[in-house]
Amino acid sequence: MNSLEEISKTLIKSKKIGITYHVSPDGDAVGSALALLNGLRLLNKDAYLISKDLISENLQFLKGSSEATGKVLSPEDGTEIVVVLDCGNYDRISADLNYYKGEIINIDHHVSNDKYGNINYIDIKAAATAEVVFMLLEKLGISFEEENDDVREIATCLYTSLVTDTGAFRHSNVTSRTHLIASKLKNVGVNNMNIYQNLFDNNSFEKMKLIGKALNNIKLLFNGKVALIKIPISYGKELGIEIGDTSDIISFALQIKGIELAILIKEIENGSKVSLRSKNNFDVRKIAENLGGGGHVKAAGITLKNINLEEAEDKVFNEIEKVL
Repeated sequence: MNSLEEISKTLIKSKKIGITYHVSPDGDAVGSALALLNGLRLLNKDAYLISKDLISENLQFLKGSSEATGKVLSPEDGTEIVVVLDCGNYDRISADLNYYKGEIINIDHHVSNDKYGNINYIDIKAAATAEVVFMLLEKLGISFEEENDDVREIATCLYTSLVTDTGAFRHSNVTSRTHLIASKLKNVGVNNMNIYQNLFDNNSFEKMKLIGKALNNIKLLFNGKVALIKIPISYGKELGIEIGDTSDIISFALQIKGIELAILIKEIENGSKVSLRSKNNFDVRKIAENLGGGGHVKAAGITLKNINLEEAEDKVFNEIEKVL
């Protein structure tokens, strides 16, 4: 595996750098990308976002979020490097790189990463990709010792990533390094209260109704060890909203006493998207990998193309039965 020192030298030598992440980017993907984007611009690099996706409303407070317009789908002419963040495999990149001839730097923390880059740095001990980006920015010469507006904006992006990928520092992936980095970010002026309010206290009335509708139809299975939530596209149409990110909805299922595994199956235009979350020692990554997905031991996902909700449920439960 390549080192952060090598990656920093490669970036310093480059002038035009594209940055992207996985499809349906979550807080870690977005925060990591925007932190690197703003950091490289501090170093006078021509850095820009490549994104098929728009950034969700609750992350729009981060500097640079409005640049993900869904219109820059592939690297611009003259791009020397594309950095892909928080993305385990090539097919899930939120960019069209099929005709790109330059270098790809793959930075991630997922065990299931396919190492598709010309340069790869995968730190499976990192609670979030943002931990790696923080260390990379330090290698690039950006100091998190003194507060100023530019550094505070970068730190806000990174802190947001840490909060979202650790369940607000509740998950078992949190380490002493996670807290140390969070402490350094806080010391340069991060407003953690503002971040929490934007992330968790900023739902529209329609989104709250969606949450209620989803939870109203929750099912307990396998003697109360498994909770299942299904969200058809029709829910969004009824409420007049894009369903978007549902990580907040699946977290409610894990709050049920006795639950070991929470499953959320969301209907999308060309199939179904499955999210898996677990407590204790249940490894959802193996289930996801068996169905072509990936992730972490306690949080994983799968996209099942051209598979409806009922078929997706059958496939997932066939795998769960092998374990339970």
